[in-house]
Amino acid sequence: MNKKIVLFTIIAGLAYITLSSSHSGGGAGSGYDCTGAETGLSNGAGCSCHGSSATTGISVALELDSMGIATTHYKRGMTYKVKITGTNNTTTNLPKFGFQIASIVGTSTLVTPVNAGTWSTTLPTGTRYTPATATYFVTNMVEQSMALTATTGTGGIGTTYIDSFSWTAPAAGTGSISFWGVVNAVNGTGSTGGDSWNTTHINIDEWSSVGVKNVENNINVNVYPNPVINVLNINMQDAIPGNYSVDVYDMNGRLIATDIMENNSANTLKSLNTTNWIPGLYQVLISKDGISKVISVTK
Repeated sequence: MNKKIVLFTIIAGLAYITLSSSHSGGGAGSGYDCTGAETGLSNGAGCSCHGSSATTGISVALELDSMGIATTHYKRGMTYKVKITGTNNTTTNLPKFGFQIASIVGTSTLVTPVNAGTWSTTLPTGTRYTPATATYFVTNMVEQSMALTATTGTGGIGTTYIDSFSWTAPAAGTGSISFWGVVNAVNGTGSTGGDSWNTTHINIDEWSSVGVKNVENNINVNVYPNPVINVLNINMQDAIPGNYSVDVYDMNGRLIATDIMENNSANTLKSLNTTNWIPGLYQVLISKDGISKVISVTK
């Protein structure tokens, strides 16, 4: 009986060290927001349990992807992929990793930031969505739910830690937002000694009338008649199936009309009623997941 009690005590102690010191199940579950997105924390944030200072040898990058292409702008309500990449440039062998990502309104860290957009809760194995916990932090986060294996390499120099997650952009008028992330590369010993981490953030602007002028035209679309009188026809050819946003801007950059164009075949036709458009020049933006086309139309 005594031997069993002693053995149980030892096992319980090891489990406590592994879970409480390395937070392998996700720091947010233990009350930590290590992303750097908010400053009004009293929970020991900043990954201090893995060392009080970031390690420059761990590089971290964040990227907002649309159809596999990095973008610096978001369009309201559209879904993107947010990718986080960590690279071990140290001489320490760090085969496992954890991470956190948050998105907030604005481009600066705040005491009480406002969450921007919505994270998908359908996530890869070993990751989870952790909503804000008023006791500790106000950012919604995606993080690991277990110690994750490196994406490339075995833990030495050049080893990478990569994951990506679906994120839906906020409502129009939200303005610039920012993504904040941390990667913690660990040796997997159950102790924080030798673990290394670093953080980063990126700023993302909202599409505006200025953004429309700089759209990359990578959809095959024709509009007619142009000039238009009462009905504008939009013909899309050989485009990726799905729903496309159709937004019409006047020359002052004001959104005057919006619609959805459903593409389920090789050629798709959409008609817009232009009866109420006043005479002038307009920009018609057709877009989906970062692929887009802008066409000037005269009324």
